[in-house]
Amino acid sequence: MSTNIGEQKVMNQAGMFLADTNPAPQKCPMSFGAIKEVAPVPGSQRLMRVSEVARDYPESSPLASVLDWMHAFLARAHPELGRKGAVCPFVPMSLELDSIWMAEIADANATVDSISAVISQYRDLFLVTEPTCGPDTINKAFVVVFPNLGPDGAGVVDEVQNRLKKDFVDLGLMLGEFHAANESPGLRNAEFRPLRSPIPMLAMRHMVDSDLPFLLRYVYAPAERASFLRSYLFRLAGTLGQVKFDQALDGVIEAEIEQWIARNPGGQAQ
Repeated sequence: MSTNIGEQKVMNQAGMFLADTNPAPQKCPMSFGAIKEVAPVPGSQRLMRVSEVARDYPESSPLASVLDWMHAFLARAHPELGRKGAVCPFVPMSLELDSIWMAEIADANATVDSISAVISQYRDLFLVTEPTCGPDTINKAFVVVFPNLGPDGAGVVDEVQNRLKKDFVDLGLMLGEFHAANESPGLRNAEFRPLRSPIPMLAMRHMVDSDLPFLLRYVYAPAERASFLRSYLFRLAGTLGQVKFDQALDGVIEAEIEQWIARNPGGQAQ
């Protein structure tokens, strides 16, 4: 593909960025068995392991209902998924390791601002909860459930996720929004809706290499897409295969070119 001078400048800048990219510093991991309890976020219910929810909560409770949905849907294969394996490939092992932590925000008057503040606190707690690095990190997740938001719950959860996504991705994390009206399609079947849940909730976990398609989506503006992909490369460049590395780099270059063209409608370098 031929490029003009402006496009070449963008690609040179992307190359300079990658030359300075190194994986984030890591600490030695602690085994899941060594985690006794996660400190509560002020004003919120403390996080509980899924084993605690299964043991202590009635089946009709919001947390138990979501846990049942994890077992019945996320941790199982689905005929409309478009690939083999569980809907979420990490959930079966996470349930087995008891490394999913859950909390319920029961406030019916919670707002986008108040929920964003609480989720940001949980994010900071997630980052210091062991394991903080190593292979076991992909099995750690926090799930925060909002059972009393009423008919506006889906919109509130979507807005919180949209507001906080960049902050999460910058830190090498993913924040997923789940609710009964979620229209996000599956990666291999556009008719499948993997993010539909019985109760609105937000789930956070560490970024993994297979998250690349979620960060490449054109629903994001070029500047936002470029930012996501830079964070992906910064956090994972040392562990990525060549194909995903090239796809992410191409995505950065494409997004930068889109921004350059938008700034230079005539297509001529300044």
